[in-house]
Amino acid sequence: MHVDQTIQQAEAIVRFAQEVDRRLAECGIAGAKELLDAFAHLRRALGPIDLAALDQAARDAVRLEERLRALGTELRHLSTLKAAFDAPH
Repeated sequence: MHVDQTIQQAEAIVRFAQEVDRRLAECGIAGAKELLDAFAHLRRALGPIDLAALDQAARDAVRLEERLRALGTELRHLSTLKAAFDAPH
């Protein structure tokens, strides 16, 4: 009975690995080795980038987004005001 359980566990692992490979293939990745290679490549590429610099850039992007939203609001107000002035009275 112990051998049967071991075989069943091994088959379950193989099915799981096949499912993982299938899902990776759906994403355009040819198996776990290619995924690990991509991970290693990404890790090497990100290695020299300073985490503090990334955090600062993210904060800057948030501030820029806030300014752009405010500018968009002002532009909509100006557009409404101009339309009111341009409307025949």
